[in-house]
Amino acid sequence: MDELKRLFPGEQYTLESGEEVTVSPVPFGKLTVFSKTVASLLSKINEAGVTKIENADDIGRVFGIAIEEVIALMGLVLGKNREWFDTITLPDGIGLFTKILEQNFNERTKKNLASLATKIQSSLT
Repeated sequence: MDELKRLFPGEQYTLESGEEVTVSPVPFGKLTVFSKTVASLLSKINEAGVTKIENADDIGRVFGIAIEEVIALMGLVLGKNREWFDTITLPDGIGLFTKILEQNFNERTKKNLASLATKIQSSLT
């Protein structure tokens, strides 16, 4: 079972409707599209002057500013079209977004990015 989880690291998320959705880490081959989508989301947040996200009000503000970017990011990861998101509940949307962030912005990813940045920087000097 551990080997299967390593090969297929997706997690099942059950919607209030009973539908099961698999949330998987973004494959490396989709990094360009994923990065552009994340950059668009962060750009919108930055343009609105949001400098910290500490509570539910801050998260609500982010959704108000950049919900279409959030949905585009989720659609990319989940393989769902825009219309599908109009059929799920608010708690399910937030739960799925949380799972996506957990899988793609975890400590291992941060550690690897920091290491890569250091190696690239040392090769430039």
